[in-house]
Amino acid sequence: MNNTDQQPRIVNHNEMHDCNVFMGDSYGGIFPLPGAQVTINQQLGPQKRNTSIEGKTEPIEQRQSRKEEAISAICKHLDFAPEMLGYDNLHQKLTNERIALLFRRCLGMSMTPPKEAFRPMMEQLWVLLIDERKQCTKVAGEPYFRQTVLNIFGYFVQEGLLTGSPLEIARAIFADADTNTAKNISRAISSPVFPEELSDMLNFYISKLNNGEI
Repeated sequence: MNNTDQQPRIVNHNEMHDCNVFMGDSYGGIFPLPGAQVTINQQLGPQKRNTSIEGKTEPIEQRQSRKEEAISAICKHLDFAPEMLGYDNLHQKLTNERIALLFRRCLGMSMTPPKEAFRPMMEQLWVLLIDERKQCTKVAGEPYFRQTVLNIFGYFVQEGLLTGSPLEIARAIFADADTNTAKNISRAISSPVFPEELSDMLNFYISKLNNGEI
């Protein structure tokens, strides 16, 4: 057979053996050549079972339990006098129960599922509420930072849902609050520890309250 009758043959010598095999979903994967030093930080999808805060991993069930404990303890303290409660847009007097439900909605802890776009913002709030708050300490026996609670209620005051002096508002939430603690009402969410877009989310739920949906 002469050279013109031969078919060209392509040989691929770029074969890989003993490589890592990735089982399951891989997002934004980078696949290194054999011998490379690899560090993998895996981000799981919506079905993830653990939450990681600065290297500390917490099972999602345990975290949910801590959230429920904290928000239940906060809401049961609410004791705003009638004259401290405002009116919604339907001229209905607000109640402690509706303010408590608003607080729950803002943290994604009501029977109504939160907007998907708000979930990351809510989780940032939870970090500040129950996990870590620089230069702040928790009161013994309380699973949350009072400063974060008062900051959020301070925003409710700014939006006209509640009226009264900072100390009166603070003591309607924590009966033993002092003037120093009450300063967090006046600060509201102005601290840089809060996300810039937080007011948009809070206003969304405040609007629902004012329209009688909460």
